[in-house]
Amino acid sequence: MIYPIPDHLKPYFVPVGEENSELRVNGALRCGCGCALFVPYVNEAGTIAAAKCRDCGTKILLLHAGRHGWDGFVAKADYLYDLPTKMHPVDACPCCEKRTPLAVKMTITSYGKEDFIRDSELTDESGKKLREDDWVNAFSSFRMDVACPECGQTSESVVDIETA
Repeated sequence: MIYPIPDHLKPYFVPVGEENSELRVNGALRCGCGCALFVPYVNEAGTIAAAKCRDCGTKILLLHAGRHGWDGFVAKADYLYDLPTKMHPVDACPCCEKRTPLAVKMTITSYGKEDFIRDSELTDESGKKLREDDWVNAFSSFRMDVACPECGQTSESVVDIETA
């Protein structure tokens, strides 16, 4: 089964659980160095999210609504190009408030490959040709939670956005 993991996240996204399908995948972020703890960053609008690895400092772009998901990748929605880009670190657990690197959990949903092919007609709004395999980049929603290694709690969504 192929999950809706966008191309830019494939090196870092590790599916978790048994409930994953073509329409929804739950996973955790893991750096190429093997580390699973990060300082997440988000903009005020919750439309851009990134994470910096605790061990090696690698910066990973998780979501930019102006580039990712149906609205950014296929529809090229103009209003998404002017997103506020000032990023704020989530450098403390939202539950216990301890300053610590956090585990990043993500949920990505999609309408599936066939829906992508039918609705996009394999071109984006600017007329650029798309491949059938691009369906994973046209996901319909993105959610990011953080889990604290100190208290063991998982936050309510830090980012929760419909991208279609």
